[in-house]
Amino acid sequence: MLIRKIAIIHNNAEERQRLAGVLCSIGCETAAAADGTELLRLVSEGCEAAIIDTTTIDIWDKDFRRRLRTEAPDLPIVLAMKPGRVEGYVALLSTGAWDYLAQPFTEESVGLLLRRLDEQLALIEQNRYLWAELEQIKGDPHVTTRDGRMTQILRQVGKVAQEDAAVLILGEEGTEKESVARLIHRAGARKHRCFVHVDCSVPERELAERLFGRNAVDICRLARGGTIYFDEVLAMSGPLQARLLRMLEDDCDARLICSSSRDPYEEIEAERFRRDLLFRLNAAQIFLPPLRERPADVPLLAGDLMEQLGMAKPEEGWDELADYDWPGNVSELEAAVRLAALRRSGGRNVADDLLPRMPHPRKPRAKARRRFLGWDIRDL
Repeated sequence: MLIRKIAIIHNNAEERQRLAGVLCSIGCETAAAADGTELLRLVSEGCEAAIIDTTTIDIWDKDFRRRLRTEAPDLPIVLAMKPGRVEGYVALLSTGAWDYLAQPFTEESVGLLLRRLDEQLALIEQNRYLWAELEQIKGDPHVTTRDGRMTQILRQVGKVAQEDAAVLILGEEGTEKESVARLIHRAGARKHRCFVHVDCSVPERELAERLFGRNAVDICRLARGGTIYFDEVLAMSGPLQARLLRMLEDDCDARLICSSSRDPYEEIEAERFRRDLLFRLNAAQIFLPPLRERPADVPLLAGDLMEQLGMAKPEEGWDELADYDWPGNVSELEAAVRLAALRRSGGRNVADDLLPRMPHPRKPRAKARRRFLGWDIRDL
């Protein structure tokens, strides 16, 4: 149950106390309001729903309805009704009420009502989030490769997507960790629900407000039935780690996918990250190699992006482009192509258009051999 505080407006003290007792018995806090003005004050103080007796407030009153739509447009309104008057109260639903509750108030009927309200609120929040996502996402997520190792990793991604276990994606910055997370979500059973992105690298106060602030959208409710993606989760501070662990233990019906460019084993040894939280987030693990270990992918990625941007492909310089180390990985390559498109570069040598004036020193093309939680990932 997600609704925790409910305003009650009822002029019958006995019925009001009975309803308050039922709500308290199932874990809700209640507050009494005498009129519409008092109700709006309670909403501003944190009431998440209201049960109204229509003999106390005239639900047909246009001024009241206008103020309600302006100051609390998403407040679930429930009409308290007497037995035998269902038809009349069904008509009242046209005023904007969400549901009705028949007397006598019982724990079972109130519990069913709150579950219905929870589901409606979750759908509203998910709908808003999905529309915001659609404005940002262009096309389906994909990872372009002709590298044998990456092909094996993508097969692993396909297998992981069919499970519902938490996934930890590791790799340097710019190695398309978010794209892989979205691939897992889109290929899994939760693909029709929200993919909620949480950036854990932002300042602690901003992240705390995003996850736990008074005006924060409940992440678990928003992602109910879907996926929560914690980007750079190992950057989260100790106090927020503890709060996140409590949140996840409180029956969060969402798949967890996390990513980090840090070594979790080192973070645990340095006591910067909780071991018990990492175990919750690391049921399956995927490591993405840096672009310098995938030289064959560099011309492929650059060429595909050039085609998307309507750029002509130069004839020369592709080998030099593949030999560059790309310390920023795929993100750096994409930024270089987009900058060339803005400059309208169109020379014969692609390296002249995309590589920086002072190339990053070349590094040995050895495979990354990092130890994550004591595992050797050379054979992924």
